[in-house]
Amino acid sequence: MEHDDTTRMAAPAHKDGSDATHECVGCLAASATHELQNALAVIRESAGLMQDLVSLCGEGLPHRDRLCTMLSLIQEQVARGGDLAWNLNRLAHAWEEDGESARDLSSVLEEFVALARRGCAMRGVQLSQGDGPAVRVSAPGLALRARLLRAVRCCLGEGLADGRPATGGMLVLRAAMCDGTPGVELDFTPPGARAGSGTTELSTSSADIARCMQACGADVRQADGAQLRFFLPCPNCTA
Repeated sequence: MEHDDTTRMAAPAHKDGSDATHECVGCLAASATHELQNALAVIRESAGLMQDLVSLCGEGLPHRDRLCTMLSLIQEQVARGGDLAWNLNRLAHAWEEDGESARDLSSVLEEFVALARRGCAMRGVQLSQGDGPAVRVSAPGLALRARLLRAVRCCLGEGLADGRPATGGMLVLRAAMCDGTPGVELDFTPPGARAGSGTTELSTSSADIARCMQACGADVRQADGAQLRFFLPCPNCTA
């Protein structure tokens, strides 16, 4: 869906302080990410042209293999940057999601995982999106993402009393329904845990994570030595 950021930035708004702040950040970020995508498009097209020229020069071009490798790397990083810019642009428009129109929850998770993956990786946790049912929800966009981020931080250990950071493990997010309530299922494999090991006793840190998630409003669906499973209802939402 196309967004006219220039029009929104120019239009007067009568909002409370919080809404006005969200709109300001969202509009500026949306405009900047559009420009970033344009810059990446120029780099991508220029690298593509250079690849064509290298191909035309044939095998006699000095350092041809190194040039081809470098240009391929540029294309890969431009594609990576483009994906991040696209998802950041979607986040910039999250303040517009007022909960009145339904949206695909898996699409929201795709954006969230793409933007949150680096923070998890810095703690040694591999973040990914799992397959789930088609769930459409009406939920305030920023509130939904804020609740997801708080839950992820709990799994990373940031919500624990001593702030112990995670040093490994895997976290999988998927759209889910629980007793007719839409939400997000989180599967967290703690550092060092092995599925199918038969261990049922929770470590101290895993037990603390479970309590932290409950404080976030999540239901504990499974808790054993190999995996923690939580269900986080979407805030103020309907399916």
